[in-house]
Amino acid sequence: MSLKKILVLDGVTAVCRFRDDGVVMEAEGVLPPELMERLAHFAQWYRRMVSGNTDLLSLFSQMRGWSPSQGWVVQGDSITVCSMGNTVCLVENAHGSLNEIMRMLAEAAHE
Repeated sequence: MSLKKILVLDGVTAVCRFRDDGVVMEAEGVLPPELMERLAHFAQWYRRMVSGNTDLLSLFSQMRGWSPSQGWVVQGDSITVCSMGNTVCLVENAHGSLNEIMRMLAEAAHE
């Protein structure tokens, strides 16, 4: 899936796909390249942290379906960062539908 299909969703201001080491493979949006690189490294690091935490949740709760994690969302006052697989995007809270964005990120992650 083209990142432009995610970028055109309401509220999405930047989206990038990154390698497992956090290096940007492709990027679209309003962020300058150095911030896109920081976003990718943050997403790669955060994905690892979430994976470890969901493994622990599965272990301690004995509930199935938590691991492997499917994605994550961190919401601030005006901007949300969300990721699925090796794709991450920034969303303006007032304009975006997280359900639609996460669905599109899931499609991108499974290609």
